Amino acid sequence: MRRFTHHALQTPAAKPLNDWLAKAGPVSTLMQTARQLSVLEAEVLALLPAGMRDGLAVAGVKRDATDPNAQVLLLLAAHGAAAARVRQVVPTLLARLQQRGSHITAIRVRVQPEVSRHADWEVEPVQRQRTGGRMTPTGLANLDQLARSLPDSPLRDALNTLLAHHR
Repeated sequence: MRRFTHHALQTPAAKPLNDWLAKAGPVSTLMQTARQLSVLEAEVLALLPAGMRDGLAVAGVKRDATDPNAQVLLLLAAHGAAAARVRQVVPTLLARLQQRGSHITAIRVRVQPEVSRHADWEVEPVQRQRTGGRMTPTGLANLDQLARSLPDSPLRDALNTLLAHHR
């Protein structure tokens, strides 16, 4: 008796995607660059205080146009405040990266808000409790005392108008 074997069972096992990405060619170069940037980003974020890590990402490493041997690290900040905080620690960050053996010679910080990150931007307006536009009796008494103590002037007239409106 002959057994039926499905054709899917006769094909060789699928190779993992990482095997294809690791082969020589443009994709492997891209993967190597992505891994290097991932390691660099982890290193940069580890050197920064916890409060600065949230709105920051490593965009890449570029060659400087004026000096072909210089490598410039480009950091992207989610907003201007995050960029200003990071710019304050750039000299320390650069020194620490160089101590760890990095070949980075300069760090540039740019602001680039992410469209998908709404948590940094969507802030609800502050809800304030309405008082009904009425002053407290203590406030009225104090303004009345002030108005009586002032000489005839536009300020005294304005206070009297305000008091008449709230009584």
